[in-house]
Amino acid sequence: MDNLQVRIKRPPARAADLEVVETERPRLTNGSFLARALWLAVDPFRCATDAAAPGSPRPGDVVPARGVGQVVESRHDVFSVGSLVELDCGLQQLCVSAGVHARLLHPGQTPASTALGVLGAPGMAAYFGLLHLARLRAGETVLVSAAANAAGAMAGQIAMLKGARAIGIAGSREKCDWVTRHARLSACINYGADNLQVRLRQLAPKGVDVYFDNVGGEMLEAVVTSGVLARGARIVQNSFAPMDAAALLHHGGHAPGALQVLHLSLQDYEHRRGEFLREAIAWYGAGRIATKDHVVEGLANAPAHLLLAMQGGNFGRPLVRL
Repeated sequence: MDNLQVRIKRPPARAADLEVVETERPRLTNGSFLARALWLAVDPFRCATDAAAPGSPRPGDVVPARGVGQVVESRHDVFSVGSLVELDCGLQQLCVSAGVHARLLHPGQTPASTALGVLGAPGMAAYFGLLHLARLRAGETVLVSAAANAAGAMAGQIAMLKGARAIGIAGSREKCDWVTRHARLSACINYGADNLQVRLRQLAPKGVDVYFDNVGGEMLEAVVTSGVLARGARIVQNSFAPMDAAALLHHGGHAPGALQVLHLSLQDYEHRRGEFLREAIAWYGAGRIATKDHVVEGLANAPAHLLLAMQGGNFGRPLVRL
């Protein structure tokens, strides 16, 4: 079996900037294993090319992607043939891993695609960002941007499960309908049609206590300058390029110490993954967590799917099923 890959031709701005190529089957070395991808997550921030950034993908590289695969050949002591594994695979059918940043799927991560979404890194970000970094308390008001994506929807639902009130922000009426009807958040603001500041004042007259930020940029600035953040509010930055806290507060006209600006790093909580899985799997199994995936079939459709996600056109967790 040969290996199909999606590679970067040039910094991606359109589908033609990526290419699907066929290569030879990867070969194993001692201490590694070969996995056949079943699911691949399309994460636009992982595809950003920056010549000055160490580890940034370059033209000719396979598009970086987290995936779930089944081990088909192994010279590894932990990952045996037949095991389901979450790993850094890249957008390709077959990938070799030495086990670094790879982990066996928990039996409760069913279907396997949940390991890339609600029961994976996006879910963990919501869980630890809200409950441990922001120290959410019952009765508080939480605002969540990108509330229809994996981390945003999970954050809003966790807030509601813990006795808080959650308001979402999303980019279309369809997404807002899903956020309120399926994820069951208290309300959702369609930033494409509504006046964000006016709606926030209507929905949170006593102010927002926690803002879970998934997008950064103009949306983060709009919330910080809206005047709706309560004194002592916590801003959790779950974004690829977090803004400088002092500059953000100054720009919003907030005195030093008036708000807490917190940057989420999942590495700080990796040792507590089991704690997250125990609670999240129970919620998901009981039907208390809704999830929305945006799935395409096969690597041939991955380039267009990635570009759609980069433009914010996806609805739910963008995944490729192989």
